Amino acid sequence: MKREDKIEKLLEKYLEGKTQLKEEQILSEYFKNNDAKTEWQVYKEMFSYFETSKNEEPQQDFKPKAKVALKSFYKYAAILIVCIAGAWFYNFQYNTKDLGTYDDPELALQETKKVFELIGSHINSNTSEIQKLSTLEETKTKYIDNLKP
Repeated sequence: MKREDKIEKLLEKYLEGKTQLKEEQILSEYFKNNDAKTEWQVYKEMFSYFETSKNEEPQQDFKPKAKVALKSFYKYAAILIVCIAGAWFYNFQYNTKDLGTYDDPELALQETKKVFELIGSHINSNTSEIQKLSTLEETKTKYIDNLKP
C-alpha cells in the first residue's frame, strides 16, 4: 500500500504540472510494469502511449510554407512594378500637352486678354463677400474698438 500511496501523490503532483523528470519516469515505470488500480487505468494507457510514441517517426516531412508565400509575394510585387512602369511610360510618352506657345504676337495678345478676362470675372464674382467683410470691420470699429475698460 505504501507504494500505491506514493504513486497517488506523484499522480496528483503530475496533474498539477509540478513533477520532476525523475518522478515522471517513476510513474512511467510503475504503469509499464505493474497492474494499476481500475481507477488508474486511464493513466496506464496514457503513459503506455507516451512510451510507444517516443520511438515513432513522423509520417510526413514538415516543410514550412513561408517560402511558397514569399515566392508569391515576389511574383505580385514584380507585376505591380511592371504595371507602374508601364503607366509612367505611357503618361510620359503620349501625354505631352501643348503649352500654348504662339508664333504670332497678335494672337498671343488676344489669348492673354481672354485669360485675364476669365480671371477677372471670377475675382469680381466674389466681391459681395468682400463687401460683407468691410461692413463687419466698420461695425467692429464703431462699437467694439470704442469700448472703454
